[in-house]
Amino acid sequence: MKNVKRQGIILGFVVYLGLVSILTQVLPYIFGQPLILPNQIRRVSNLSVNTLEIRPHALNVNEKGSNDLLPNKVIILNFDDSYKSQFTYAKPILDMYGFKATFFQVCNWIDSGSEENEKMSWNDITELSKEGHDIEAHTMTHPHLDKLSSSELDYEIGQSKQCLLDHGINSTIFAYPYGEGWDNPEVVNIVSNYFDLARANSETPLTFLNCDDTMDDYTPTQSSCSTYPDNGTLVGSYAINSWSHRHIEGDYSTADQRCEETCTYYNNSQMFEKFVGYVNSQDKYNTNGSINAIPIVVYHTIVTYPDLTFSKRPVDTTVNLFEEEMRYLHDNGFEVLLMSDLVFDDM
Repeated sequence: MKNVKRQGIILGFVVYLGLVSILTQVLPYIFGQPLILPNQIRRVSNLSVNTLEIRPHALNVNEKGSNDLLPNKVIILNFDDSYKSQFTYAKPILDMYGFKATFFQVCNWIDSGSEENEKMSWNDITELSKEGHDIEAHTMTHPHLDKLSSSELDYEIGQSKQCLLDHGINSTIFAYPYGEGWDNPEVVNIVSNYFDLARANSETPLTFLNCDDTMDDYTPTQSSCSTYPDNGTLVGSYAINSWSHRHIEGDYSTADQRCEETCTYYNNSQMFEKFVGYVNSQDKYNTNGSINAIPIVVYHTIVTYPDLTFSKRPVDTTVNLFEEEMRYLHDNGFEVLLMSDLVFDDM
């Protein structure tokens, strides 16, 4: 009797596994579109131990596969918030230099906005995707994630993935609105249910790659690869570092277009100098074809003012400044990568 009972348990378990296998293959197509199922999501059991690498073959090499021609200078260009000006003004400049970029989309903003804040259309986004640019997720409505309930977080984060998936785009990377939430375990745990990587903001652009728990080869002050490091440095795969290209810094009210306390203002020349300093801050870490740090620069609105002194919106970048920055990258041998060229390694 014991053997019969044991055989029944084994048979029942086998039947259960078979049903799970069938359902996970059939369910996604019941409603005529791919669905995000729990078993299709890479869950992270230990968010405090992780590192990033550049995907194999993302960097150009010579025909013999030698590292001799690998670049010492790399960069990733990001565009946030679905602004139409990115498509109208930035894309032609990217095309001119053969660069590709990563565009983080706010789904409910697409096909909306006034003339000054006009957003891209789904046709624009489809064209960007077809031409090899990255299309990634930036929530549904761009809220402050730290202020939301669990159900609201699941909508803003999970539905933003599904929204892009409904338009044929499988987003695997998330960007936190306002750079908030990367240090909130509840937020990060929900992000990790849907996305492989997530990008935050900081005062400096460098994200370190191939890191271990000592980081001695980089800097003594950065001693951890964790998502929530004690010293506040962003290293983890759900806290990828980046620098937002802003020409007004400090206590500035965008709504009132005035400085409430202390602010710093930059013109085109000063922003270009700042850009050059930031993108070259990788130099002491990247030598002999070994890429250990990569700057990520985030743009928002692209405007036609002759100089940033005419702009009262901190995230504006003038067309002529953007072109000058892209020309600098081209003329100085930078290789421009995509966010999707980064890969999580939990070994």
